[in-house]
Amino acid sequence: MDLTLERAPTETTRPRLGLAFGARPATTLATEVAQAATARPSEPVFLDVEVPLPTTLAAFGRWTRATATGNPEGQTIVVLGGISGNRFVARNPDGAPGWWPGLVGDGRAVDPARHYIVGLDFAGDATGRAAPTTEEQAQVVVAALDRLGRTRADTIIGASYGGMVALALAQRFPERVGKLVIISAGGEPHPASTANRELQRRVVALGLESGKGDEALAIARGMAMLTYRTPDEFAERFAGGIGGCCPQTASAPGAYLRARGRDFLAVMSPERFLSLSASIDRHCVDPAKIDCPVLLIGAETDQLVTPAQIRSLAERLAGPVELHLLPCLYGHDMFLKDAESVGRIASSFLAA
Repeated sequence: MDLTLERAPTETTRPRLGLAFGARPATTLATEVAQAATARPSEPVFLDVEVPLPTTLAAFGRWTRATATGNPEGQTIVVLGGISGNRFVARNPDGAPGWWPGLVGDGRAVDPARHYIVGLDFAGDATGRAAPTTEEQAQVVVAALDRLGRTRADTIIGASYGGMVALALAQRFPERVGKLVIISAGGEPHPASTANRELQRRVVALGLESGKGDEALAIARGMAMLTYRTPDEFAERFAGGIGGCCPQTASAPGAYLRARGRDFLAVMSPERFLSLSASIDRHCVDPAKIDCPVLLIGAETDQLVTPAQIRSLAERLAGPVELHLLPCLYGHDMFLKDAESVGRIASSFLAA
């Protein structure tokens, strides 16, 4: 097991402290992490730690990884994205911005100068034979908080799959979270979305059986992009139809989907995709058991998690709810493509 602690870069220097640990009890490591992180509290920190999974989740491996970035004395904010999101939400190890720069970063709604930002790699089955529930992923989040010496998250921000995990955590571990920001996620999957994901998984499974798992995953990603984005966006960007007699002639929108599929291969294996895609369809919470304050944000154009689902979730939650449905060309991907609008709404909720 290892832990790396790095101070945020300054104009003149980037002090670095490397800490190597053997197999120690969680409480021991959490104490040392806290001591290291607060040794110079005026400087934001960057932690990248191994998180042992609970023994009940042995099917999904022994470890995952989490990061903590920012002000150790600030509010603890856990930020979770979709199944392709990773722990580098605030910044990468080389200092480059993380994967959600419109929401998380200097001067943004979630700011390392003011917040202690936790990111996580989701647990999944590397063989593709088992899918964790979102409640089991919530246990992974709790394990990461324990590893970092944090008794609770002041706020969990979850988008898409991350929003499902956040809801599951608030139901299963209400004492570990103060409030939620849920973006483009519902209390349960929509039947049409489940059907689409099942087709994607069948394509990937067939690809693995035929030795073409990567090609199959790229096709499945293209299928998914048709639900993430909107017909209006495609009409604005591309012409329809193909220009040749060959049935395999690539169209303009098809070329775009092929490119997105190739990019997806850099962050996802076919087997991990099967595990996490099925995990989405295992998601189910009882909103009546969630009584912490919740900010709900959705897109009016979302085909994957419909506005009706977001409204239904708002009506069934037991605690205070603030609901925003935004007009957006990008559908489900609104939280990535229009992150600044999401940030403007989230800022006052985080500050309250």
